[in-house]
Amino acid sequence: MSIQRFVIFSASIVTLLSAAQLRAADSEVSGVFKGNGQPAKLMFVSAHKGAPVAGKETIKLVFTEKDHSRDAQPDLKALFGDYGSALVIGIQPDGKVVTCDVAHEAHKQKPISSPASVKMSEFKNEGGQISGKIATDGKEEAFGQTWEVNLTFKTKAP
Repeated sequence: MSIQRFVIFSASIVTLLSAAQLRAADSEVSGVFKGNGQPAKLMFVSAHKGAPVAGKETIKLVFTEKDHSRDAQPDLKALFGDYGSALVIGIQPDGKVVTCDVAHEAHKQKPISSPASVKMSEFKNEGGQISGKIATDGKEEAFGQTWEVNLTFKTKAP
């Protein structure tokens, strides 16, 4: 390989890695996500325009273990395990939770839909950013499966 090709190849790799880091810097997620007592490390969050619910606009928040930033509609793949454990939350523009789908690797049945199980607090939608805290009131149960959520997040608004 010539030196010129090597330099071009190296510059391309650095550019791609820098772009991935910039995307990741736009979003942050931390906290607890457990399924059947087993923790999952949700490291990625994104916000997308959701389908209207009861005639009101929604925003879909997608939390995953693996990077889903290149997928224009990651929610479906997330719910079927393509990005590891996942949580897909539908909210109204004021932060009210209207849908919640839980897909944890430790669950035998997934996804589990449980919109009443999580609540949003500390919600902000300003300056092109959405942030807040999503939590259950301790451990939740459905279909013999348990889960617990206590996440703080920030991501670019759709």
